[in-house]
Amino acid sequence: MYRYNIEALSFFLFTSEEKSELIDWLTSDKWDYYVNPTPTRDQIASAIDRGDYYNDECRTFWICNRQTNEKVGLIRIYDLLDQSAMFDLRVKTASRGAGIGKQAVRWLTAYVFKTYPEIIRIEGQTRQDNIAMRKVFRACGYLKEAHYRACWRTESNEYLDSIGYGILRSDFENGTVTPVRWNDETSF
Repeated sequence: MYRYNIEALSFFLFTSEEKSELIDWLTSDKWDYYVNPTPTRDQIASAIDRGDYYNDECRTFWICNRQTNEKVGLIRIYDLLDQSAMFDLRVKTASRGAGIGKQAVRWLTAYVFKTYPEIIRIEGQTRQDNIAMRKVFRACGYLKEAHYRACWRTESNEYLDSIGYGILRSDFENGTVTPVRWNDETSF
């Protein structure tokens, strides 16, 4: 079993033997900033069976409190065969606000760049109103790269913007943030 530690957290690779535990975990909370905030047991089971949580292109890790061994979060990293990986981060409601998101994003960034030398960038998306996650992205060296207007439908049928953040391998290795060239349309 893979085990990685950072500060007060441990990261364990999800295995197929944990299918029922993952289903229980994901259905025991509401995921307010997700397209489907209350996935059903059947939806999760189907996703696991399709390989959405573990296959050649995807790895999922439990985030555990090192003192209590409680599973406080989940990281799903995907598109690992591309040059640009993506990730999904979930932290249990009761554990939010404790810095877990920041530690998890720092860990997953280092993990991806050290484990997959062909990956040159990592990206993630969040809703415009998920201020906590947007702060995590910025604190971890990710740069706002995209702003998709009115594309994220909420449970109340409101449309919010989706914000994309990314980090380049070169920026991670050099401790820099290369700005996006937003005004490149002036050249044509």
